[in-house]
Amino acid sequence: MVDASWLLRVDGARRSLTGFYALAFNLVALGFTGFYLYTSGFGLVSTQTNRGIYLMLTSVLVFLLYPARANSPSHRPSIVDLALVAATVASVWYWIDQYVSYAMFRVSSPNTADLVMGAIAIGVMLETSRRALGPIISIIAIVFLGQLYFGEYLPGRLANPGMSVERILEFTYSTQEALFGVVTATFATFVFPFMIFGAFLERSGAGAFFMDLGTALAGRWRGGPAKIAVMTSALFGSISGSSVANVVTTGAFTIPLMKRTGFRNHDAGAIEAISSTGGQFMPPVMGAGVFILATLTETSYLTIALMNVIPAVVFFIFLLSMVDLEAVRLDLKGLPAEEIPSLRSVLAKGWQFFVPLIAVIGLLFSGYSADFCAFWGTVSAAALSWLRRDTRMGPTAIAQAMVGGARSNAAAGAAIGTLGIIIGGIVLAGLGLKFSAVLIDFSGGNLFVALCLVTVVSIIIGMGSSTTGSYIILSVVAAPALINLGVPVVAAHLAVFYAACLSNITPPVCVAAFAGAAIADAPPMKTGFSALKFGATLVLMPFSFVYVPQLLLEGTPLDIAYTTALYALGCVLFAIALQGTEPVGGVVTPLRRALFLVAGGLLMFPTNLWIDMAGLALLAVAAAPTAIARRNRIAAG
Repeated sequence: MVDASWLLRVDGARRSLTGFYALAFNLVALGFTGFYLYTSGFGLVSTQTNRGIYLMLTSVLVFLLYPARANSPSHRPSIVDLALVAATVASVWYWIDQYVSYAMFRVSSPNTADLVMGAIAIGVMLETSRRALGPIISIIAIVFLGQLYFGEYLPGRLANPGMSVERILEFTYSTQEALFGVVTATFATFVFPFMIFGAFLERSGAGAFFMDLGTALAGRWRGGPAKIAVMTSALFGSISGSSVANVVTTGAFTIPLMKRTGFRNHDAGAIEAISSTGGQFMPPVMGAGVFILATLTETSYLTIALMNVIPAVVFFIFLLSMVDLEAVRLDLKGLPAEEIPSLRSVLAKGWQFFVPLIAVIGLLFSGYSADFCAFWGTVSAAALSWLRRDTRMGPTAIAQAMVGGARSNAAAGAAIGTLGIIIGGIVLAGLGLKFSAVLIDFSGGNLFVALCLVTVVSIIIGMGSSTTGSYIILSVVAAPALINLGVPVVAAHLAVFYAACLSNITPPVCVAAFAGAAIADAPPMKTGFSALKFGATLVLMPFSFVYVPQLLLEGTPLDIAYTTALYALGCVLFAIALQGTEPVGGVVTPLRRALFLVAGGLLMFPTNLWIDMAGLALLAVAAAPTAIARRNRIAAG
């Protein structure tokens, strides 16, 4: 007998549904996931159907599960919620049905129905993102719509002639340039199938396996729980693609474990936050933003994934070094032996969880599309779960995984329609080129200053927003400035993307760090500053992509290997300088910290052989006291 009782209950953070409404939610979620599993694996549907169905069902799920206000019904949707569901279906379905007719006969001459449905669609998308993610993104979208109407009153380069309400509605709704543009297309075609893949992996037991694997590999080391958090979050964050979602998932286990073994509350929350943030650029899957990046730069996803290998590795080398040195400073030990599973037993029980990842990578290398790879990754995860009795995914587990994928998308995809509105406002007003010109003017044409300004703008735009949302906006307004200053297209977009990731851990608003602080019961702002310290190299990454192109696989294999080795060593020295201690223990004097810092900087940003030699020489000077003391101890006995 198949247990279907779970269909009658849906537990959310803000609303729990029961009975008919729970059943309706789950059936919509099942149909949503099933449709995009079909399209990613077998089916070809029209562009308007692919994009429209995605936005429509995402909003429907949000209106059912997320209440409008704190005093809204907590166990059922309100009349307003149901009205918004109806408005969503009507306005989006009208676009799907009428798009071809509009494109053939009504371009620049929309009828009354087009305008009315456009106004409704814009309204429901703004409300969708407000409910799921807070008001910030919706407010930004309204500002960008407002600048189209009041353009003649804007200062300097930002001014435009001002546009009619009809023109704004037509461009935002009827075309495939804004609401139903490239952002929606990328999420519908690539991102959602990978969310489904992640949900199937998690439901099949991959999450527990990765946690056990991290414990087996790092549990016995000093500061082992923090290293478990880093490794687990890197692995699982690569699949989930959301820093906040990963914090609340893996952090529920890793943060209490770190606290129990001696890490301070705010540091435990910070380490989980920065580890989960790093998962967004950890191959093979990475986050949703990378799919957008591949689309905007017209570069294959595989190429982008390969270019991120070295940056991800050196970032996690730095983070593991910071964690290790923190453990040295606090004199922390590893987990007790009885709490550490055997690596052999962990692999024996869960080796099959690597197969879907290998399948995805293999298909990507074979030239198949990312959505097709995600489909077969999902299928293989479900099939291989039957190798062990305790992981088998029967009909109920498969259905629950499908619902889980749709729910994950409801949180991540709630902003997509609103982001499309923002992009439409930028494109229609030509703000991308205008902002690029302003940025170049402010920087005086200096690339380094421009990179600094881009980083600051990224932090501001990223306040309260997701990495994907921040990157999408920045890709239009900031990346062109870097490109105009001579930075290669992909490097410019990667610089902007990593800067967007930085906003997750940068006070005053750092959503990933705040999520970690909530679990750790730590002060949010203190956790944010701690996360920034542990992830300090993320600040340097945008500059690295411009000044150290070898990190992005540019150059000969020998040149790439040599530069990467120096960069990784520089990251370790940077960690020593920040933490004020060495791997062998002992406090590092301020002078030696300065030497380690300068040496690390020279090795991370080499310009010629003499700079490399200078960095190594400073390292020798900084490390000499420790080496001499160690030699004296050995000589003494």
